Amino acid sequence: MPRIKILSDRVANQIAAGEVIERPVAVIKELVENSIDAQATKIAIEINNGGKSLIKIYDNGIGMNEDEALLSLERHATSKLREANDLNQITSFGFRGEALPSIASVSQFTLKTRTKDSIEGVEINVTTGKFLRQKACGMPHGTIIDVRNLFTGVPARRKFLKTENTESAHIYFAVRLFALAHPKIAFELTDTGKTILKSASCNSLNDRIGEVWNRNIAKDLLLISKESENTNLKISGLIAKVGIDRSTRREMIFFVNNRPVDNRTLSYAVLDAYMGKIPKGRFPIVFLFLNIDPKDVDVNIHPTKKEIRFRDEAGVRQFVLKVIHAQLEASNPHRIQKENEGASAFTTPKAIPIIVNHPNLEKPEIENPSSHPLNQERSQTIEKTALSSSKNSRSIDAESASTQTNTVPSTSLKINWVYLRTLKEKYALYETPDGIVMLNILRAKQRIRYEQILEQIRHKSPSKQDLIIPTQIELEPLSASALEAHLNQLNEYGFSIESFGKNFYRILSIPDWLKIEHVEKFVLDLVDQLRTRGSYSKNPNQSLFWEQIAHSAIKEFLFHSEKEHASSLEKLPTMLFGCDDPLTNPLGRRIFFEMDWNEIEKKIK
Repeated sequence: MPRIKILSDRVANQIAAGEVIERPVAVIKELVENSIDAQATKIAIEINNGGKSLIKIYDNGIGMNEDEALLSLERHATSKLREANDLNQITSFGFRGEALPSIASVSQFTLKTRTKDSIEGVEINVTTGKFLRQKACGMPHGTIIDVRNLFTGVPARRKFLKTENTESAHIYFAVRLFALAHPKIAFELTDTGKTILKSASCNSLNDRIGEVWNRNIAKDLLLISKESENTNLKISGLIAKVGIDRSTRREMIFFVNNRPVDNRTLSYAVLDAYMGKIPKGRFPIVFLFLNIDPKDVDVNIHPTKKEIRFRDEAGVRQFVLKVIHAQLEASNPHRIQKENEGASAFTTPKAIPIIVNHPNLEKPEIENPSSHPLNQERSQTIEKTALSSSKNSRSIDAESASTQTNTVPSTSLKINWVYLRTLKEKYALYETPDGIVMLNILRAKQRIRYEQILEQIRHKSPSKQDLIIPTQIELEPLSASALEAHLNQLNEYGFSIESFGKNFYRILSIPDWLKIEHVEKFVLDLVDQLRTRGSYSKNPNQSLFWEQIAHSAIKEFLFHSEKEHASSLEKLPTMLFGCDDPLTNPLGRRIFFEMDWNEIEKKIK
């Protein structure tokens, strides 16, 4: 008996389906693209159980006759290609003829369709690739596809699906992308009888963004539109003004010939255009549409058609960069100039202005360097011994910490640094028994504040401040799902957040270490991180969730520092070495460096 066998068509289809249909959202994508290709002006989507038990698509497109409907369920049967050379001129979304047979091979599949000229429609039923029946049916012109029990008969694929909320969230996001790409088409999405999205035909992209994405975002976007003089390349869309940014690149949305895509060339071009205008580690909000000659772009490099390749990557990148940069400059030249002048502040934390210098102090006697607590070889020991004596004496309020007596650690931790003066309103200069230390003031305060906040959160003892006027925020569905999953934890750590409508939330109280004017931005950034890093353990030994809150708070502190007096700078080293890690700030940057007297003597001989 031969060991090598040809697989049956049914098994081959089920295997091939794994490349095209990875999860329920892939079914939505393929079917909606077919509806768009069918010139539909209305598309309705219905799902249950995150699409695992039901996906139903209605459209009012041109429909199919009986022969076309039967042929559509055959692999590689398509109306959009005839020869291989046609791949160079693809204008439709679907073209391989794989979607419908792949879906039908892993589900209970029903197709109903009727053309305008037909008196009646046709209904075809298929289960896991096996044809069951065909019959006439009454229906309006267009197509209805019913997909039930996805991956039935393929349990290995089904068990890798995520939770219902996660799969639903991916579907919400995909449908919104389609709605953005096609504002003239009316979209409706229903989940278990609840309307998630409903948008009639819109006259502009800005209107559609306000309806399906976020009304507040829509108000802060700049229109761009430019056609290349030398190539068949046109860019259009909306980009955020300088000052409107996010902690992740999830709202950098790209379309090429109205197809949602992930592309590094476009991403890098946008980031280059905003370089120096937004802080390092932040990302702009863009809804970018690129129209290009189909022969100059390859959409056939992956079954999902999500990834593309440009024939002239450098030319596309340069064109996009130039157009966006010009629009940013034209929109607010004075502000842009100011941001560029201080661009270094985004790579190096902005200084805390120091307005008072310490009076001249008597120079202490130089002790043996080996006895100095900051000796490089013994610094880790100092950090450990200092921790136990200083933890309970830290201030709750980082801004006033340096002025309160109970913030000073135990006298068993003695740091013999003598404050001398400030340099460039950024560094504090200290004389030590061993030499000279230059300390970045802002980074030191970031470390102290970070550990103060983290300590509160770990002990569930944050001080709250109630908001006189609650802050209202609107989130897109994926972000709303992430926030809902962590509401209880957030409420334990000083927040009071409640839902009051679809994707709308009201913030009633916040921890006292968070400034009121930063609330919305902080919550949006935190939600972005929750989506990026997933759920967090409630185990105190796995404190990623709490650390993320504290770390996000430090980012706010990065550009909002208050003036510091010399008296507080005298206490700063002692407070710093009461921390777990006095050597770096929470962003991993060095806080200070030391030059001992011997080294100084060598350099000035």
